[in-house]
Amino acid sequence: MSEMWRDLPLFGRERADESGVGGGWADDLAAVRDAAAAALAVHPDPAAADAFDAALRPARPTRSGRPRAVKLAELDRAVYAYLELCRRIGVAPRLPERAAGAVALGRAARATVEIRAVIGGHALRATDAEWSFGRGPMLEAPAAELLEFLAGTGVAPRPAADGGSA
Repeated sequence: MSEMWRDLPLFGRERADESGVGGGWADDLAAVRDAAAAALAVHPDPAAADAFDAALRPARPTRSGRPRAVKLAELDRAVYAYLELCRRIGVAPRLPERAAGAVALGRAARATVEIRAVIGGHALRATDAEWSFGRGPMLEAPAAELLEFLAGTGVAPRPAADGGSA
């Protein structure tokens, strides 16, 4: 019985240093902020920068000397604020892939009935990023368009050109 743990999928692997693994989305939030800064460096617009900053909450206070974890809702706000910033200054968004995928998955999980009717029984794939999720025939669009659709402000993604299925 004492050797049974080796057959369990989460325990039968070699131990490794996981001290760098943390909870939350702080690195992804920083990547979205960096993308916004890069867009504003090319197309400066103080009013758009102020609107982006206003959409984000201030840095979370620390507890016991450790920063609090950034929640997916905060990342969601940052991604959509970034999309609005890009729209406002006329720049194509360059979303960090992991942030875009996480927000898209979160939005799909809590989508409205109308959006669920479209994505139900389908997989979604970003054509400009390395992420997809779901099962069934593939619907695809660039990540920014998928996010706009999932927010209820964009058009529905189209079936995959290759007829792919996940």
